[in-house]
Amino acid sequence: MGIKVCHLADCHIGYNYPGPTPLSRFRDIEKILDWTADKIIEEKVDLVLVAGDCYKDAKVMLDRASQEITSIVRFLRKLSEAEIWTVLISGTPSHDAIPAYELIKEMQIPYIIVRTQPDRFPFGDSFQEIGIACLPGLNRSMLMTQDEYKGLPTEQVHRIMTDKITQLCTGMSAQMPDDKPKILMAHMTYQNCDSGFTDLLMQNEPLLTREATAGFDLICLGHIHRPQIIDGKVFYSGPIERLSFNEEDIEPGFYIHEINDISDSEWNPRAILVESQFIETPARRYVTLDFNEEQIKNTLLYSDNPPFYFGTSIKDAIVRLKYSCSEEVAKQLNRKQLEKALYDAGCFYVSEIKGEVQRVDRARDSSVSESLTPIQSLAKWATNQGIDEAEISELQSMTEELLQC
Repeated sequence: MGIKVCHLADCHIGYNYPGPTPLSRFRDIEKILDWTADKIIEEKVDLVLVAGDCYKDAKVMLDRASQEITSIVRFLRKLSEAEIWTVLISGTPSHDAIPAYELIKEMQIPYIIVRTQPDRFPFGDSFQEIGIACLPGLNRSMLMTQDEYKGLPTEQVHRIMTDKITQLCTGMSAQMPDDKPKILMAHMTYQNCDSGFTDLLMQNEPLLTREATAGFDLICLGHIHRPQIIDGKVFYSGPIERLSFNEEDIEPGFYIHEINDISDSEWNPRAILVESQFIETPARRYVTLDFNEEQIKNTLLYSDNPPFYFGTSIKDAIVRLKYSCSEEVAKQLNRKQLEKALYDAGCFYVSEIKGEVQRVDRARDSSVSESLTPIQSLAKWATNQGIDEAEISELQSMTEELLQC
C-alpha cells in the first residue's frame, strides 16, 4: 500500500519585503500557503513534511511575531482539519526562533508534530508504517561557545560538526526497521547540491554527506532555495513563493512523493519505489529588464505618448529596470515617466531603475574658483552633471539647511 508525502520548505513569512507596502508580500505568502494547503488536500496527501524556515526573521516584536505565527498555524489547522499528518521542523536560527515552534507544539493541534531537536519516530499503521528521522537547523553560534569548539578555526568546527551529523543520521537509520521505508527530513546543505547565489555565504558550512543519507530511501530538505534532485533520492523543494531577484529564474513549489514498498521476499527482500512530482505554485514573478541605448532613445522619441515595449509581460510582477547609455542620452531620460510606464503596463512594484552611464571627460570649468560659496559650487557641479534646475534648487536648499546646523 502506497503513501503520499508532500515535501515543502522555506516559506519565510514576514514583514518588510520590498513591495508597495510592508505587508504586501506578507499577504502574497499567505495566499500561497492557502493555495498549497488546498492543493495538498486535493491530492489526498497522507503526510506533509515542512522542512524548516517558516519565518523571515527570528527576532521580531510581539505584534509581528503573533501575526506570523497565526498565519503558519492557520495553514497547519487547515491540514489538521483534513486529518493530514504534518511534521514541522525548525530551520536556520536567524530565521526561525525556537520559541515560535514550541508555542505551536503547546497548542497541541491534532495531526501536527513539531520538532526542534533531532528525533526519529514511526508513522502510519501496521500495513504502511514508515520511519521518519528529523534533523532541524543547527545553531552554529551556540555550538561555537561550547568548550570543545572554543579557539578552533571555523572550518575545523564545521568539519567536526559534519562528522557528528553523519554519525547521528547513521545511528537514527540503524534504529529504524529495515523492512520499512525510511525518510530523513533536514534543514541543511547537502554535499554537491546547487546552492546558486548562496555559494559564497555557505562556504565551510557543515554538510549532510552521502554517508549520512545512505540508509534512507527519501531525503526531504530545506535551506537551499533552488528545487533540485541530487543522487536520485535527495530533494530540495525550494520556496513556495519567490522572495527576491535571486530567485527570479526558479520555479517555486513543492514535491509530492508517492512511496511504495515493492519488496518481494524471494527476489527483492527490500525494494522501495519512490515516484516524485513537482507542483509549481502561482507565485509572484520577479522580472529584470535590461535596456540598451537604442531602447532608451525610443522612450525619448515618444516622450509625450511612449509606446514602452518591455519585451516581456510584466503584469503583476516585481520589476527592476537596468539601462546602459551615453551620458548625453541619460540627461534626457525622465525616470519618473519610465516608472509610470512600468506601472501602466501592470507591474506590481518597481524595485529600482538603475543606469550605467558612459561618462566623458570634461575640461575644468574656468568659472569655478575658491571664491565661490559652497552653495554656488554645488550649483556649478550639478549643472555640469546635467541635473535639472528644480533638483538643483532643492539640493541648494538642503545644503543651506545643513550649513546652518
